[in-house]
Amino acid sequence: MFLLGHSCWSYLFSRLTGRQVKVNLPAYMALLAGVFPDFDIYFKPLIQHHTYTHSLIILLPICAVLVIRFKGLGLAISAGILSHLVADSIVGTIPPLYPLSDFQLGISLGLPSPADTTFEVGALGIVLVLAYLNGDYKLVTESRRESLYLLIPMVSIVTLTLLFAGDNNVSLAAFAFSRKALTLITLGHAVLIGILGLGVFQGVRAIVDKRKQPGHASSPPSSGPPPPGSLC
Repeated sequence: MFLLGHSCWSYLFSRLTGRQVKVNLPAYMALLAGVFPDFDIYFKPLIQHHTYTHSLIILLPICAVLVIRFKGLGLAISAGILSHLVADSIVGTIPPLYPLSDFQLGISLGLPSPADTTFEVGALGIVLVLAYLNGDYKLVTESRRESLYLLIPMVSIVTLTLLFAGDNNVSLAAFAFSRKALTLITLGHAVLIGILGLGVFQGVRAIVDKRKQPGHASSPPSSGPPPPGSLC
């Protein structure tokens, strides 16, 4: 699955899990958790893509540590991380026992495929609805300092996409619109990045406005006569 689907399904799994355990996982962490297993792209060729970070032998202990250390917050993050493996096993396969075994597990609906496009674009639509219902949409529509954290998933999605394309000698412009299914996914990525970019703008705006406040709040000195009893 592409990063559009991974980030969106992660948001859904993480936020809904957080609701069940009564923790408010920030939107940027909910989006980022599902992208984490693809961070192996940053370390290529030291780590081959779709190996260690897509193995249950590796990820389950990491998730266990997160839950033990951060309780409900760790559980919500873990749900997002593991959603990556669920998604990949639906459209392709994962190596759940790597490095002990190269055994592949999955139903391989195809990537790209109509099924994958439905899962990815559909997830984006559900995310937009959920973000409206839980108030996360305000990170994009209002000037808030915490909106700046949306820069983290935005940069991750963009850089991982560029690195993956470069490592595999893929022309993104040609690949993105080579099939109808890919065109829809490409547009979905553009929408998501645009939304995150708008959120980052709101975060920067909030910081700039905050720095301007002291100057605007101070009142000019009075030019009238000093009050009785004051020193001249």
